[in-house]
Amino acid sequence: MKMKLLIAAAMLIPVVMFALALLSLDEPDYTMVEEHDDFELRRYAPLIVAETEVEASFEDAPGAASPLLVDYVQRGNQGERNLPMLAPVRQQLAADAPGDATGNVGAGGEGPWLYQFAMPKEYRLSMLPQPNDKRVTLRQMPEQLVAVRRYDGNWSEKRYRDEEAALLDALEASGLVTISNPVFARYNAPFVPGFLRRNEVMVEVREPGGT
Repeated sequence: MKMKLLIAAAMLIPVVMFALALLSLDEPDYTMVEEHDDFELRRYAPLIVAETEVEASFEDAPGAASPLLVDYVQRGNQGERNLPMLAPVRQQLAADAPGDATGNVGAGGEGPWLYQFAMPKEYRLSMLPQPNDKRVTLRQMPEQLVAVRRYDGNWSEKRYRDEEAALLDALEASGLVTISNPVFARYNAPFVPGFLRRNEVMVEVREPGGT
């Protein structure tokens, strides 16, 4: 029994260390374009993400995807390197999922969902080691104009959907057109109390005057 407890504790160490690291992560570079009552309009610099796609419900997707990405940044790569990452962790309905660019899906909120860790800005794609697990891939994301609504609190799907709807309504009223599925951005580790968590809904929008 004592040996089993020791083994279980040893297996938890990487997860605990990763969660603690989330408390002091840098964030991707962006410039503030406009500030509205209900959202901010930010221009994000190009970014590299490590991502995986999972078939799961909205609330089960983190548990299915996070271990794969944590493994990648914690030596689960061809260079056996520990890699830094940026906040937030991002969850987004995959482009080929049933639904539309508002993020609406069928009954049960099934995916597939894209789950992403952002890599530090000083890295180029060629500098990053390939993942050992083929379910994890690296992708270069271009500069994006993104509408962002911040909120604090728990990670429930209901709370997220309420904030997502508020953002999409505000964008429609402002005449801005969304061109991607919304993103649920989490900035804190799971053990941080809900009332202290910083969350955001993010969605890429068309350049004003663009086609």
